[in-house]
Amino acid sequence: MNKQYSYLGNYGIVKIIKGKFKGRFGYYDDDGLDFDGKMKSVIYFGEMFDNSKYYYIEQENITNDFTIEDLKKRKDEIKSQLWQKISEHKRLELIEEKELIDEEIYSRFESYLDSSKLKNKKVFLSHSTMDKDVVISVALDLNEKGITTWLDAFDILPGESIISKINQGLENCEFILLFLSRNSVKSNWVMKEWETVLWDEIDSNKIKIIPIKLEDCEIPKILQTKKYIDFSRDYNSGINQLIDTIIKYEQNK
Repeated sequence: MNKQYSYLGNYGIVKIIKGKFKGRFGYYDDDGLDFDGKMKSVIYFGEMFDNSKYYYIEQENITNDFTIEDLKKRKDEIKSQLWQKISEHKRLELIEEKELIDEEIYSRFESYLDSSKLKNKKVFLSHSTMDKDVVISVALDLNEKGITTWLDAFDILPGESIISKINQGLENCEFILLFLSRNSVKSNWVMKEWETVLWDEIDSNKIKIIPIKLEDCEIPKILQTKKYIDFSRDYNSGINQLIDTIIKYEQNK
């Protein structure tokens, strides 16, 4: 993650990571414009066909590598700003930026739904229903990196056997992400999902369990010898470490 934009004609949404517009999302239209020795890109805060105003922003200040949580955070900020007393131009620009963000989130959901049709998913997401929002964000961000996931919300259809589908998902996956929170450590259902697989992991080494700490909570004794990935303080550093971990396991097969 955190790679700079490639500037190879991949027009689309980008995040501003430095400078005056830090934290905002815009539509990248063009690059290669030299201002006093600094390369700048043309950025619209909204779809370029809807918003005639554009800005020249230094290339080193933008990236096309960002998470669903980045999008959600900025969307909440825009909603808050729209309640404030601002100019009509500023209001219109914020609304168009929000629409751009909504389109990107929708596009990532569509991509994920397409991937959910695949068999033999790589990663099983074991979690409490109470933690669904952040777990869905993890699923979407992993999918953005080409890592397919099994998630009950999308992989169990109405009328299907829950137990049968979960067992099928567990059998086919190479990794289990165990999301640890105050909700999940108290959930008998979550415990049943991973306890048997943990012993299979010890016996066969075919499946890797990766604990994900979502918040401060009591970690089950059987997992205390395993190193967890900490999402409780910073989502982005957590998702970066998770992606790097999965890739390293794959490379060392």
